[in-house]
Amino acid sequence: MTKKQFVLLTLIGVSLLSNISNLVAQTPEWSESKRKKGIQVLTRPFAGSNLDEFLGRTEVDASISQIIALLTDPASCKNLYHQCKELTVLSGTEKKSVVYLRNGAPWPVNDRDLIMDRSFEQNEKTLVTIMKIKRLDSNARPTPSGVTRMENFEGVWRIIPQTNGKLKIEYQAHFEPGGSVPQSVINLVLTDTPYESLLNVQKLVEEGKHKDTKFDWIKEPTKN
Repeated sequence: MTKKQFVLLTLIGVSLLSNISNLVAQTPEWSESKRKKGIQVLTRPFAGSNLDEFLGRTEVDASISQIIALLTDPASCKNLYHQCKELTVLSGTEKKSVVYLRNGAPWPVNDRDLIMDRSFEQNEKTLVTIMKIKRLDSNARPTPSGVTRMENFEGVWRIIPQTNGKLKIEYQAHFEPGGSVPQSVINLVLTDTPYESLLNVQKLVEEGKHKDTKFDWIKEPTKN
């Protein structure tokens, strides 16, 4: 390698490291908004939006299949997801489907709805399992009168096996509600949505709901 080539490679390396450092520096830090009953809720600014994204965390003693069953149960709209008024699978399979969602809102704010893609994947080594949900630009289900269709929604539920035999459950999402929504309502949604949903997960696990459910496409961690 010539001296000129060495200098060129060094400059490229320094430039790459600088760009990586800038990207890391630009990532906003999470700020804790709530911690109660074994649930932590964090928020942080979301690039290009006036609304923060949220992240809720908790731990439960359950199987991965049980959590998936709770998240996909048709009754989950009523007993798990906060403010949910309707959750209907329009098409697809257990692992990938198109879903209609309608969420309630305090008067005088309109309810919000959207059609979204819902999919599951599991890491073969870590067994971390995620449910991705993302708004689809679709008219497969018309918006009812008096309801506003959300401009954007993207979220993920993470099911993370822990060394203590439990599962860490994370619910992270960002949304653009569309229309006019008071900031006070937005602030409530950012904290109440992950908190109440995870609190319901805790309750349903304690009640043994779907405890014996198994999915043949899910690998469970080995119990010590």
